[in-house]
Amino acid sequence: MTPQGDGMTAARSLLYRITTNTRYIMNIELKDLLNLISEAVDAGVQKYVQSIDPHADMIKQSEAKRYISRLGYKPVMLQRWADAHLLTPIKTGDAQNASVLYSLSEIKAVLSSLRLHGITLKAAHDYI
Repeated sequence: MTPQGDGMTAARSLLYRITTNTRYIMNIELKDLLNLISEAVDAGVQKYVQSIDPHADMIKQSEAKRYISRLGYKPVMLQRWADAHLLTPIKTGDAQNASVLYSLSEIKAVLSSLRLHGITLKAAHDYI
């Protein structure tokens, strides 16, 4: 089975075959695949930084909220991901107003997983 359309459409798409109990074919845009690979590499590099210098990986909650906001996510998602045990916030003291730190590598891993999930859903929807 080949991608539908002219040569440009075929060039922009990548046919990716997944074999499970039934045959399933997904069309993934090449730009989506490249972005996914780039995000996964970035998350891996950040995980390496964390293993070398754990303190360099930690960012304040306000910085984490700005970071995910720049990527199009609402700041409240940070707490939702923490509530879902996808992130491990670290409170720096016992006081109510003590700083909360997040691991940038954990945040990048969550974002990469969300991106993969979104691409998979889109490809499955396009297939149907």
